[in-house]
Amino acid sequence: MGKRPLFILAVIVCALAPAAPAHASLLTGVLPGLVSPSDTPATCDTKTSQPFARWGDTRNYVLVPGGSFESGAAGWKLNGGAKVVSGNEPFYVRSTADRYSLYLPPGSSATTPPMCFGLGDWNARFFSVGSGTVRVKIVVKSLLGVVSILDGGAASSGSTWRPSPQVGLLLTNVTGLLAVDSISLRFVPANTAGIRIDDVYLDPWKSG
Repeated sequence: MGKRPLFILAVIVCALAPAAPAHASLLTGVLPGLVSPSDTPATCDTKTSQPFARWGDTRNYVLVPGGSFESGAAGWKLNGGAKVVSGNEPFYVRSTADRYSLYLPPGSSATTPPMCFGLGDWNARFFSVGSGTVRVKIVVKSLLGVVSILDGGAASSGSTWRPSPQVGLLLTNVTGLLAVDSISLRFVPANTAGIRIDDVYLDPWKSG
C-alpha cells in the first residue's frame, strides 16, 4: 500500500487520536497544564516538495511554518539568544533567493509553531552547520492542556552545511490518555559553540 496523505484527516486526528511514543525510552517528560487548547492553532501545510532528493531521499516534505527564516522566525519561540542571521544553506533547496538561517548559541533553544500531524511514521529533516550536535525534541500538545516532550535524537553538524539525518518518531495508541492537538519541534544545541540551522522540513505522510 502506498503513501497516503493524512491532511484530510487532520481535524479527526486532532480531536480524537490519543498518542504516546512507540518506545517508552523516548518519553522524557510529561508536563501538565503548560499549554491550553486556546493557544495558537496548528498549521497544516499541504504544499509538498522533495528538497532532499539529491541526497537520495525522495520523500515528499512540507516546509515547517517559518522554516526557511526568510521572514524572520514568525511563530517560533526563540530563547537564550537564538536569532535569525544572514547566510543561507548553500544548496538553496527552497529558493535561490533565500538569504537567511537561524543561529543557535550555547544554552539556547528554538521551537516551531504547532503543526498538524498524522498517526504513523513521519520524518523531519533540516540543514545545519557548526561544530557539535543539535538535539531535536518533539513537543506533543494534548487537548487537555498536557504537554509530552519526546526525544527525537541528535544530529551532528560539521564545518560545512549538510542535511541532517531523518528525525523520525512513531506516535501510536498506547495509553489512550492523551487526545493530541498538535506537535512542535524544539532544537537545542548540545555543544560549546554555536550551530546554525536552515530549511526545516516535515514529512507528514503515513507509509503503509
